[in-house]
Amino acid sequence: MIEECRDKLRQAEQERDYALSHQKKVEIPVEKPVLYQKCGNCNQTAYLRAKERYDTQREKLAGRYKAKTAMYEALMFLLIWYSVSTTLFQIILSKIFISDCVVFFDTIATFIQSIAGWIILTGKNVAQISNGISNPVITGIIYWLIRLLICSGCLVGAEILLAFTGIKIAGLYKKYCWDMITILVTLISMAIAIYFGDWIKTVLPINLLFFLLFVQLVYVGIRWYVKGWRETRGYY
Repeated sequence: MIEECRDKLRQAEQERDYALSHQKKVEIPVEKPVLYQKCGNCNQTAYLRAKERYDTQREKLAGRYKAKTAMYEALMFLLIWYSVSTTLFQIILSKIFISDCVVFFDTIATFIQSIAGWIILTGKNVAQISNGISNPVITGIIYWLIRLLICSGCLVGAEILLAFTGIKIAGLYKKYCWDMITILVTLISMAIAIYFGDWIKTVLPINLLFFLLFVQLVYVGIRWYVKGWRETRGYY
């Protein structure tokens, strides 16, 4: 009896090994269900109704958002226009601020005039090297040619420097300060300089227009430092 059971077990193991060694792998294609894909046996009425309600609600919220954004922009434009107009009127009425503006631009004009005079004098002195030529006609031509080259070269160099500086300042403003905070800081600093100009000049004898430019310079430096600090730490 035991031998018979062992023979049956041995035969079953042989059949198993034969089946494992001679079996064929057959790939059966199985279709993966796609989310929300309509099939023949599915009813998507509930899904379609929910999607329709979602789209309708989304359009309503988008319309409300656009309306509130337009209202906010219009309100801010009116506020800025009112602030700028009142500030300009106060500038016209402020004798101290007007006098400081005149002094500021007069100083700049005097400085430019001094630089221009120095350039003309330098060109004149350099052009004296043409006196060594015996021919007076050639001497005159070389003299004025040298002066023209020096003056025009300095003028072109100054224009390039001013353009480069203006582009850099505009780039810094656009990159770091092109927002509503800059407008508020500018208006607040102008209002302080106009309404408290007398008190500022008694405490600190400084030109009010130069004071505004200095405030803007400090503000741009702070914004540049803060944004760089945030970028290095991955906050942007």
